[in-house]
Amino acid sequence: MRPLGIFTFGVIILATLFTGCTPEARCDTPMGDATCQLDLMQYPNLTGGNGYEYLYGGYQGIVVIRTSLEQYAAYERTCPHDHGRLAVSKDYGNTVLECPDCHSRFNAFADGQPLDGSQTSCPLYQYSTHYSAGILYISNW
Repeated sequence: MRPLGIFTFGVIILATLFTGCTPEARCDTPMGDATCQLDLMQYPNLTGGNGYEYLYGGYQGIVVIRTSLEQYAAYERTCPHDHGRLAVSKDYGNTVLECPDCHSRFNAFADGQPLDGSQTSCPLYQYSTHYSAGILYISNW
């Protein structure tokens, strides 16, 4: 190859590196202590189908969503994109979590995965849950 060809090839490679796809955002949502137990008799919103409840704890709070008869999901209320505080909304009967700042939306029944049009591909941070005899246990592990 002639020197001019090598130079041109190098410029094309560098231009591709700097104008190509941007790297995926890191999913580094802040979280806090979420260790707690809920006697579900004290939380009537969690006894009905698709019910939810906001709790203190975590970084900006926790939202617990009833996903089936004895299954619950607990999510950090911090948006993975801009760290705004998420709120529950309904979309055609489905429960979604939405960031009021960047308008990213997340499916509460699909492990907190972002919905089309969200500003991030990062899912929500999900806390561990365990249900037994009317008590819901939530933890970071």
